[in-house]
Amino acid sequence: MKLLANVQRSASATQSDLAFDGQLVYAGNYLGFRVIDIADPENPRTVTDFRCNGAQGDVSVYRGLLIQSVDSPQSHGGCDSTGVTASTPGMFEGVRIFDVSDPADPVHLTSVATDCGSHTNTLVPDPANNRALVYISSYPLGTAALGPNCVRGEDGGGHGFVSIVDVPLNDPTGASVAKSFLDPATETATYPVQGTTFSFTACHDISVFTGMNLAAAACMSEAQLWDISDPAKPEFVRRYDNPIVQPSKIDLFHSATFSWDGKVVAFGDESGGGGAARCADPDDDQGRIWFLDTATGAELGSYKIPRAEDGTCTMHNFNFLPLTKGRKVLVSSAYTGGTTVVDVDKLLAGAGEADAEVGFYRPSGGSTWSSYWYNGFVYGNDILRGLDIFLLSDDARAGARKLPYLNPQTQVSVIR
Repeated sequence: MKLLANVQRSASATQSDLAFDGQLVYAGNYLGFRVIDIADPENPRTVTDFRCNGAQGDVSVYRGLLIQSVDSPQSHGGCDSTGVTASTPGMFEGVRIFDVSDPADPVHLTSVATDCGSHTNTLVPDPANNRALVYISSYPLGTAALGPNCVRGEDGGGHGFVSIVDVPLNDPTGASVAKSFLDPATETATYPVQGTTFSFTACHDISVFTGMNLAAAACMSEAQLWDISDPAKPEFVRRYDNPIVQPSKIDLFHSATFSWDGKVVAFGDESGGGGAARCADPDDDQGRIWFLDTATGAELGSYKIPRAEDGTCTMHNFNFLPLTKGRKVLVSSAYTGGTTVVDVDKLLAGAGEADAEVGFYRPSGGSTWSSYWYNGFVYGNDILRGLDIFLLSDDARAGARKLPYLNPQTQVSVIR
């Protein structure tokens, strides 16, 4: 992998997730988002650096709209909000919706409060009803972020609900919470979070494949598969609770994605919660991506970077290249481990991780939050460095399809 360009972060704020639309990349951060023109990947150009206070900045784009997650208590829903405590009257957490039809001049349209805020959001297109549904995953991140409504019922456990926000495309200002359902997990994980112990089954991230009518939910202590034939009423299909990762190692499923033929679903375990060195031993089972057979739930194999990394490291955000003939190649971030590309076909056929790895890039002094393939290049949003653009020179990329837009957590068309 070759680094083609870097767009340094414009402020000392954590850089988070990415979304793509045409020749634009939307890069979220804890102070808002940037719109970057990637028509020339070697000379990217910042179109706008839009400030809107409130972590953690997960972004989705669709038909001139941008939805951004807010999971830190704010004084109100507007962009000039200030950080407050969860007990502050009138505080806001949830999602903000923007008009980005003019990418150089985003307009904040409305904010929708959701229980326990929005750690991440997943956009589910519903063109038949001229709307987009947004699945909201919420995490109780500690005592300062326990409101609103972060405690689940009488048992006192943490938040276990997924909210669904209905965004009418002809009137986005009318967006509202259409439903809030309890995730079907039955097991709970107890572990320390910022000095406090909670028991809960919240989901961290959800990926949908509308062409398959499926959703993959990465949740506390287990992964889940849902039927979204009716996207407003997801139905539980099965769960996966990794029997290899011992409870003491805290399996925290963080992200999920499907291969483009729909046959494999990948779940990433953010063991250590993104604050521990889980790559120090390349051979142990912590912080890996686990590959499952979508149809049966059978475990097929797992992967993490085949190098010792003593910094904060675990596999984080990832996606598959949109390849034909069922070929499966995956790009993933790994915090201080940088970005890695793995030939999953080779891996599942028995190749070792070092042999299955197609390429990698470990930036000096970096910590990569998200790494995705999009239209011929690899894009990494680095917590400290900002946006990195890479060229992958390997036959594994041959024939990758180009897409009109991409929310990495939203797959639409099956590619066979």
